[in-house]
Amino acid sequence: MAEIVICAAHSVTRAGLCAMVTMPTTQVVEQVSSVEALSQWLQTQHADLAVIVTTDGFETVLQIVDSLGIEDDLSVLILLDDEWIEIAETASVVLSQLMSSGLVSLLPMDVSADEIRSAIAAILSGFTVLHPNFTEALFEQTETSFVPIEDELESLTPREIEVLNQLAGGLTNREIAKTLNISEHTVKFHISAILSKLNVTSRTEAVAVGIRAGLVML
Repeated sequence: MAEIVICAAHSVTRAGLCAMVTMPTTQVVEQVSSVEALSQWLQTQHADLAVIVTTDGFETVLQIVDSLGIEDDLSVLILLDDEWIEIAETASVVLSQLMSSGLVSLLPMDVSADEIRSAIAAILSGFTVLHPNFTEALFEQTETSFVPIEDELESLTPREIEVLNQLAGGLTNREIAKTLNISEHTVKFHISAILSKLNVTSRTEAVAVGIRAGLVML
């Protein structure tokens, strides 16, 4: 039976999710009120799936991935207010990272119980779920005009710059994970984000761009 942990700020939300995700093949093993509490719980406990509700926007998705240090044996489903699509400049970048990394599944908060259960069944079968509301926004936003590389460099997060510098040192994903105290899966996520933002296809190209921009210290 698959074990699920629920993370939501409000007790009513947690209770509602608990009812929606409980199926003959699943059981809720814990409910927590914050990502920080979830991260602490995962240090000593195990779950097959974490269902997380956030109302803080797309940047929060990246923070959740980073703070949890997501491992290969934990799937994550985030329920996010899809109104953020209209105002988050980083929406298309985050979505493209999610699609390429396979780390996180994403649904809008107003989906039905049946949709959540279907998504969970797919995730537990090894699939990544991205609701049409988000994929449509992704394709619409990726049709925008070319953005100068300088602007993309500015969009790198401090953690991504750290990873980029580790890449410049020739470290493997495992070595980077150990150095930064994050999981290898999270390292892969950040590398995918760096390649996407810099519009390059290899680690070597990313390092070269970083050196030219003064972001990589040799």
